[in-house]
Amino acid sequence: MTSADPNLHALDLLIGSEAGFALSILDASPDCIKLLDLQGRLCFMNGNGLCAMEIDDFASVDQRAWPTLWPPEATGQVNQAMQAARQGQVSRFEAFCPTARGTARWWHVTVSPVRDDRGQVHRILASSRDITETVEARQQMQDQATRLAAEIAQKDQAIARQDILMGEIDHRVKNSFSAVIGLLRMQARVHSGSPAGALLVDAANRISTLARVHEQLHRDPANRHVSLSGYITALATDLTQALNARLDLDNALSPLVRVSASQAAAIGQVLAELIGNAVKHTREGQQPSLLLGLSRQGDLLTLTLDDDGPGLPDGFDPSTTAGLGMQICLIYAQQMGGSLQHGRSDRGGARFQVQMVLDMPLTS
Repeated sequence: MTSADPNLHALDLLIGSEAGFALSILDASPDCIKLLDLQGRLCFMNGNGLCAMEIDDFASVDQRAWPTLWPPEATGQVNQAMQAARQGQVSRFEAFCPTARGTARWWHVTVSPVRDDRGQVHRILASSRDITETVEARQQMQDQATRLAAEIAQKDQAIARQDILMGEIDHRVKNSFSAVIGLLRMQARVHSGSPAGALLVDAANRISTLARVHEQLHRDPANRHVSLSGYITALATDLTQALNARLDLDNALSPLVRVSASQAAAIGQVLAELIGNAVKHTREGQQPSLLLGLSRQGDLLTLTLDDDGPGLPDGFDPSTTAGLGMQICLIYAQQMGGSLQHGRSDRGGARFQVQMVLDMPLTS
């Protein structure tokens, strides 16, 4: 036997007290609940609704047109919602409406039809929920987003101005390099054949190398970090072509490894000194052939250069040599927590291996 429907049992219990039960439900709701006639006039407002709207006595608004309680900018939404309810539809909207005492409030409103026993719409039910805190929090977030967007725009403008200034500085640095190199070479020609002339040529060549490091490093001024593999490859190719040397490259570096521009400049200077030194001490009448090896393990970069020259003299010690190039390599290697090692190359010449700790090997 099927058990009795509990809903029917509840209806039996409410016989004769339906109206009182409905009023209890309405008064228990925390929302502002209103019953309107089909003309949109207020017929009822629950107790919590009166409190929410700060209305002391319902008699002061009884039979008043509901849209008149709203500010002019919201009456269009109110009228549309009532018209939808007359046609049997439920609608919702959010709008601002101050209380009877002028307290600022935002409401989420649901307007629905109330039907009689024949199914005809004969009342309109409007339920308004106070969402002021939610709207204010949303507005604060929007204000913060607006301020953040403005700050980002200002920073973007500052970065754009900085890029323009950096471009101008880069242009002036290039011009300065060219001017100094030109003056040194002019003086070298004046003192050609003398020790001073040789020193001037060496100085011009060294500054020319610095200019090439600068040129490779600033090809993309917008980037604050440098792709280490691409930078070293381009710089080594540029230097060996300028010095009429052959270059073989054994590059095990990921193209995604990026380092700061300042460290890239130091690595480039070490590489430039090693290549220049290898070419300077090549066998007479022979085009130098170089092998550049690049590898990385964790934060440790290993740079190896082999040449086919006459090799290193007995007792060679980079820390005691008078050559400026070796001193530069040692200083940069030590500054970057690494070391400079030397030995004999498989090609018959010299081998130099520099290990340096990368400051921030980004891989994104």
